[in-house]
Amino acid sequence: MDGEPFSVASFLEDETVPSVGGLQWIPLRRRLGVEAFGVNAFRAANRGDSVIEEHVESPGQEELYFVVAGSAEITIGEETIAAPTGTAVFIPDPTQKRSGTALEDGTTVIAIGGWPDKPYHSLPWEPIYLALDAMRRGDWAEAAETLEREAGEHRDTGIINYRLACCHARLGETDLALDELDRAIEISSDFRDRARTDEHFDLIRDHIAFPA
Repeated sequence: MDGEPFSVASFLEDETVPSVGGLQWIPLRRRLGVEAFGVNAFRAANRGDSVIEEHVESPGQEELYFVVAGSAEITIGEETIAAPTGTAVFIPDPTQKRSGTALEDGTTVIAIGGWPDKPYHSLPWEPIYLALDAMRRGDWAEAAETLEREAGEHRDTGIINYRLACCHARLGETDLALDELDRAIEISSDFRDRARTDEHFDLIRDHIAFPA
């Protein structure tokens, strides 16, 4: 944090943010103000819950997972390993699919990521995750406000524009939704195809300006 000699957070006690599939996210990088590398913690409330979302690292990052509480079963590609407290698992290949399941209540994993050949920069999934809970509750005004407030340098990225378009469409704010959707499509035409069947746009899909 600017002007502070250090910052402190607890990955075992700090409030979590609801994430994908019930996964509990502790946004360490944002809370501590880390800019040199990506670092986040994920906590599973119950045994059997996801503690590492199934994914590949599409941005191309190397990742290190460190089990700091409880025990997990981590799957990398076709191989599954037991990972009790104190286990570190490094995955240099971003294309390897990975996931993790808690074997104990309260299992917590820290994930550290970055690129071996370029400086770290934050990614737009963070503000989207911060808005997910409001989206699930159908509070589209809160979700849009969270995205606007938290997007920062990612405000004009395609996926943030698209998510804001979804929120505005749900609220019946047609002009705002179409403006954000047009910006997303300018960045990537894939968003045009996605919008054609996305239920978020059902209320405005018949509008003459909707990108067909």
